[in-house]
Amino acid sequence: MSHARVFLAVIAGLGLVAALTVAVNGQIPIDRVLKRVAVPSAGGQRGLVDIVGFPQTAEQMTAIGEMCERLEKDEIAAVQQRHGFSPATKLVAGWCPHDDYMLAGRVYAHVERYIKAKTVILIGNAHWSEAFGVRGKLVFDDFERWRGPYAPVRVSPIRAEILAHLSPESSIVNRSMVETEHSLEALVPFLQYYNRSVEIVPILVPVMPWDQIQARAADLARAIGTVMTSRHWKLGEDVAILVSGDGQHYGDYGWSYYDYHPFGCDAPGYQKAMELDHRLVSSYMAGPVESSRIKALFSELVDQDDVGKYKITWCGRFAVPLGITMAGMLTQALEHRALTGYPLREGTSLAFPWLPLEAMKLGLTGDANLHHFVTYQAVGFK
Repeated sequence: MSHARVFLAVIAGLGLVAALTVAVNGQIPIDRVLKRVAVPSAGGQRGLVDIVGFPQTAEQMTAIGEMCERLEKDEIAAVQQRHGFSPATKLVAGWCPHDDYMLAGRVYAHVERYIKAKTVILIGNAHWSEAFGVRGKLVFDDFERWRGPYAPVRVSPIRAEILAHLSPESSIVNRSMVETEHSLEALVPFLQYYNRSVEIVPILVPVMPWDQIQARAADLARAIGTVMTSRHWKLGEDVAILVSGDGQHYGDYGWSYYDYHPFGCDAPGYQKAMELDHRLVSSYMAGPVESSRIKALFSELVDQDDVGKYKITWCGRFAVPLGITMAGMLTQALEHRALTGYPLREGTSLAFPWLPLEAMKLGLTGDANLHHFVTYQAVGFK
């Protein structure tokens, strides 16, 4: 089946048109957001939003994982040599995309292979937070388990302790908001591929200004640090942070409020869009994690007069600054050192040959062409 036919089958057969439009300023009614769930939650187990872009079975994930390791073998080796990494490297934190595996799977593998802690704090953006009327608070769920391709993934019991240590104004528990969000369920299959016994603490980050990002990051770092200290846990070994976020949503076709194409929708425009992401990552994410640098990144991404509006269409514009700031604060508090960022892989939905996943009944949930593409980054922090 051709990629075009896969895309049409996805949209027509599975009704994922809503996934191509982002809720902002109430554009999408709450009832439409709630209909995004493809596999309903049952009891204490969270359901699934996207059964087209992400794998659900062990057979699918094992084949994808082995494929990505094989295709990226030389690049992984080159990155290890460049940064002094090895197969045994354990990251304290990472930034990973959350687009369809057919498009971005190679990039996932570069960061998630180094997330080896038993417990992973997942920080994701809340695409639909405006529809729920939520701003300025960390959003937790109350599920006991999430679905994984090999077995249900346990939500760590430290979630309750973290919540108990957070200031009351910092967080809420909203099952529906987490249930309808795909940014974290995207990370789970690769996490479980590399670590079958992984446990998670999922957290979403909705719209908020910089002062709240910094305050929530500090509060979360304090809460996690308190829990870790009481257990004598170590960063990278017992706890790691994995942040979810795609880069630019670029183009003049098929987007809702993104509609971002300052360099044109042709080959030179595509190249300039890639150069923009490269500059942002090398300027603000590579090297020591510093609050002033992350704030400067946030200022480039978001309209400071109206933080609900993009300047550059990274969908991780809240989750990435908060998650990495928090990881930096936590590292400083527990290990009295600066966390350091290492760019691992970059790409776009057009940069690589698409993974041949049609036989697994996986495909695309959006267009991929010069008029509609997404950029990706994998960054590791240790």
